[in-house]
Amino acid sequence: MEIAELVSGTLTEFSREKILALEDAMRAFPELPAEARPVRHLFAPGLYLREVFIPEGVLMTGRIHKHEHICMVLGDITIYSAEGLQRITGCETFVSPAGVKRAVVTHAPTWVTNVHPNPTDERDIARLEAMFTVESYAQLEGAR
Repeated sequence: MEIAELVSGTLTEFSREKILALEDAMRAFPELPAEARPVRHLFAPGLYLREVFIPEGVLMTGRIHKHEHICMVLGDITIYSAEGLQRITGCETFVSPAGVKRAVVTHAPTWVTNVHPNPTDERDIARLEAMFTVESYAQLEGAR
Protein backbone atom coordinates (compact mmCIF):
# COMPACT_ATOMS: atom_id res chain seq x y z
CA MET A 1 0.00 0.00 0.00
CA GLU A 2 1.22 3.46 -0.77
CA ILE A 3 1.18 5.85 2.17
CA ALA A 4 -0.20 8.49 -0.18
CA GLU A 5 -3.28 6.31 -0.78
CA LEU A 6 -4.05 6.33 2.93
CA VAL A 7 -3.36 10.02 3.40
CA SER A 8 -5.35 11.09 0.33
CA GLY A 9 -8.27 8.80 1.09
CA THR A 10 -8.07 6.98 -2.24
CA LEU A 11 -7.83 3.40 -0.93
CA THR A 12 -10.60 1.33 -2.46
CA GLU A 13 -10.08 -2.20 -1.21
CA PHE A 14 -9.06 -3.61 2.17
CA SER A 15 -6.64 -6.42 2.76
CA ARG A 16 -4.68 -7.60 5.78
CA GLU A 17 -1.67 -7.75 3.48
CA LYS A 18 -1.91 -4.02 2.72
CA ILE A 19 -1.81 -3.11 6.40
CA LEU A 20 1.09 -5.50 7.05
CA ALA A 21 2.98 -4.13 4.03
CA LEU A 22 2.44 -0.60 5.31
CA GLU A 23 3.68 -1.64 8.73
CA ASP A 24 6.80 -3.19 7.15
CA ALA A 25 7.47 -0.02 5.14
CA MET A 26 7.09 2.11 8.28
CA ARG A 27 9.93 0.21 9.98
CA ALA A 28 12.35 2.09 7.72
CA PHE A 29 11.48 5.33 9.55
CA PRO A 30 12.27 6.31 13.13
CA GLU A 31 9.57 5.47 15.66
CA LEU A 32 7.77 8.35 17.31
CA PRO A 33 9.15 8.59 20.87
CA ALA A 34 6.81 7.33 23.58
CA GLU A 35 6.71 10.73 25.26
CA ALA A 36 5.26 12.21 22.04
CA ARG A 37 2.37 9.72 22.10
CA PRO A 38 1.50 9.31 25.77
CA VAL A 39 -0.75 6.48 26.88
CA ARG A 40 -3.07 6.84 29.84
CA HIS A 41 -4.58 3.87 31.65
CA LEU A 42 -7.83 4.42 33.53
CA PHE A 43 -9.66 1.95 35.73
CA ALA A 44 -13.16 1.73 37.17
CA PRO A 45 -14.71 -1.33 38.76
CA GLY A 46 -14.94 -3.92 35.96
CA LEU A 47 -13.52 -1.56 33.28
CA TYR A 48 -10.17 -0.76 31.71
CA LEU A 49 -9.72 2.26 29.42
CA ARG A 50 -6.58 2.75 27.36
CA GLU A 51 -6.21 6.23 25.92
CA VAL A 52 -3.45 7.22 23.50
CA PHE A 53 -2.70 10.74 22.32
CA ILE A 54 -1.48 10.91 18.71
CA PRO A 55 0.04 14.20 17.49
CA GLU A 56 -0.91 15.74 14.14
CA GLY A 57 0.75 14.23 11.07
CA VAL A 58 1.43 10.78 12.49
CA LEU A 59 0.99 7.54 10.56
CA MET A 60 0.73 4.44 12.70
CA THR A 61 -0.79 0.99 12.96
CA GLY A 62 -2.47 -0.58 15.94
CA ARG A 63 -2.49 -4.02 17.43
CA ILE A 64 -5.09 -6.67 16.70
CA HIS A 65 -7.78 -6.87 19.37
CA LYS A 66 -9.05 -10.31 20.39
CA HIS A 67 -12.48 -9.11 21.46
CA GLU A 68 -15.15 -6.64 20.45
CA HIS A 69 -14.86 -3.41 22.47
CA ILE A 70 -15.86 0.23 22.52
CA CYS A 71 -13.61 2.77 20.79
CA MET A 72 -13.85 6.55 21.19
CA VAL A 73 -12.02 8.99 18.91
CA LEU A 74 -11.62 12.70 19.52
CA GLY A 75 -9.74 14.72 16.90
CA ASP A 76 -9.21 14.45 13.15
CA ILE A 77 -8.04 11.11 11.85
CA THR A 78 -8.31 8.85 8.82
CA ILE A 79 -8.73 5.18 9.71
CA TYR A 80 -8.13 2.28 7.32
CA SER A 81 -9.38 -1.16 8.37
CA ALA A 82 -11.60 -4.04 7.30
CA GLU A 83 -14.47 -1.62 7.89
CA GLY A 84 -13.16 0.56 5.04
CA LEU A 85 -11.61 3.99 4.91
CA GLN A 86 -13.17 6.48 7.30
CA ARG A 87 -12.31 10.03 8.29
CA ILE A 88 -13.40 11.08 11.74
CA THR A 89 -13.48 14.74 12.67
CA GLY A 90 -14.71 15.82 16.05
CA CYS A 91 -15.87 12.98 18.28
CA GLU A 92 -17.08 9.50 17.39
CA THR A 93 -17.82 6.42 19.52
CA PHE A 94 -18.26 3.00 17.93
CA VAL A 95 -18.07 -0.73 18.54
CA SER A 96 -14.79 -2.15 17.28
CA PRO A 97 -15.14 -5.77 16.14
CA ALA A 98 -12.76 -8.50 17.22
CA GLY A 99 -9.83 -9.14 14.92
CA VAL A 100 -9.53 -5.61 13.52
CA LYS A 101 -6.15 -4.05 12.82
CA ARG A 102 -6.09 -0.41 11.76
CA ALA A 103 -3.73 1.97 10.05
CA VAL A 104 -4.33 5.62 10.88
CA VAL A 105 -3.06 9.04 9.92
CA THR A 106 -3.82 12.07 12.06
CA HIS A 107 -4.72 15.42 10.54
CA ALA A 108 -4.84 17.16 13.94
CA PRO A 109 -4.00 16.10 17.50
CA THR A 110 -6.20 13.08 18.25
CA TRP A 111 -7.11 10.94 21.25
CA VAL A 112 -8.15 7.31 20.81
CA THR A 113 -9.65 5.47 23.77
CA ASN A 114 -10.44 1.76 23.88
CA VAL A 115 -12.80 0.51 26.59
CA HIS A 116 -12.53 -3.13 27.69
CA PRO A 117 -14.35 -5.21 30.28
CA ASN A 118 -12.05 -6.02 33.19
CA PRO A 119 -14.01 -8.36 35.46
CA THR A 120 -10.94 -9.25 37.58
CA ASP A 121 -9.92 -5.57 37.93
CA GLU A 122 -6.45 -6.43 36.60
CA ARG A 123 -4.06 -3.46 36.70
CA ASP A 124 -0.86 -4.96 35.30
CA ILE A 125 -0.54 -3.36 31.84
CA ALA A 126 1.43 -6.22 30.26
CA ARG A 127 -1.20 -8.72 31.43
CA LEU A 128 -4.00 -6.48 30.15
CA GLU A 129 -2.32 -6.19 26.74
CA ALA A 130 -2.01 -9.99 26.60
CA MET A 131 -5.67 -10.34 27.58
CA PHE A 132 -6.95 -8.01 24.87
CA THR A 133 -4.49 -7.98 21.96
CA VAL A 134 -2.26 -10.13 19.79
CA GLU A 135 0.62 -9.07 17.58
CA SER A 136 -0.26 -11.13 14.50
CA TYR A 137 -3.18 -12.63 12.66
CA ALA A 138 -1.64 -16.09 13.25
CA GLN A 139 -1.81 -15.45 17.01
CA LEU A 140 -5.42 -14.32 16.62
CA GLU A 141 -6.37 -17.55 14.85
CA GLY A 142 -4.58 -19.52 17.61
CA ALA A 143 -6.46 -17.60 20.30
CA ARG A 144 -9.80 -18.59 18.78
